[in-house]
Amino acid sequence: MSLLLTVPRGAAPPTQADGIRSTRSAGDARNGAAPTLLVASGRGGAGATLLSALLAVSAAGEGRRVLLVDTDDFVGALALTLGVTPRGSWTDLRAGRAVPADVATPVSATLTLVAGGPPRLADAPRSAAPMSAAERKACMRRVSTLAETMDLVVLDCGARLDHVLGAVTPAGSERLLAVSAGSDPVGLAATYALCKAVGLARPALPVEVLVNRHEGSEAARCFDAIEAGARQFLGFTPRLAGAIPADPTLDAALRAGMPFPDAAAGSPAAIAAHHVVMRVLAERPLSRPGT
Repeated sequence: MSLLLTVPRGAAPPTQADGIRSTRSAGDARNGAAPTLLVASGRGGAGATLLSALLAVSAAGEGRRVLLVDTDDFVGALALTLGVTPRGSWTDLRAGRAVPADVATPVSATLTLVAGGPPRLADAPRSAAPMSAAERKACMRRVSTLAETMDLVVLDCGARLDHVLGAVTPAGSERLLAVSAGSDPVGLAATYALCKAVGLARPALPVEVLVNRHEGSEAARCFDAIEAGARQFLGFTPRLAGAIPADPTLDAALRAGMPFPDAAAGSPAAIAAHHVVMRVLAERPLSRPGT
């Protein structure tokens, strides 16, 4: 682990070419499935929810059909972030009590949210046993049917490895965006640990690192430390998905209650997220069989 915490000297700022450094395929979607971004972090507070919203809103603003899924089964912060009242939660799909269309909440003409949190539909039981891994996976498979008409799917997996692994489908259209939000040893180690755990459980899943709250040479140093550890100890090289700068203005606007699309519009964080998601969309044809 010592190599992971050693920051290379003289690291250059990340460029578009950095996003291509990989010995593992980025995994273009197969069988016509929409590309799916699994946004996750190795520890809480890294910003996975905010980044998921930024990526989804950015792509939807370009006219792409986007499905945004909050995989949390306790709170469901994405609905609060976007300022919408969801029709239901993906947990309403448990045991086939609802169909996917029942829990799809339109946010805009091109953005659809499947909220997290506890069941919300009127006939849902008010109390239930915790969801098992098999039930979670079954519900997520039902949610995935909504992706058939989408150009992009974004899943906010938070800091939960089981949420990442449960979202991987046979279509193979997913890639992990491992969010790294700290240049401190603990933050870097947490991101490395996420990459390691996913690499062991799902070796075919493409892994990219999305550096949050840093830019320029500092973001490059964060990525290079994680990349060096993965290359030496895990046997693969993750790509750099991009870097999202710290954005106090966006944070202040959201705390003041400004609607998310208005607060994000033109902000440095939103511009950086736009670059990330446009690269993802450019890596595969948008057309789908039957469309």
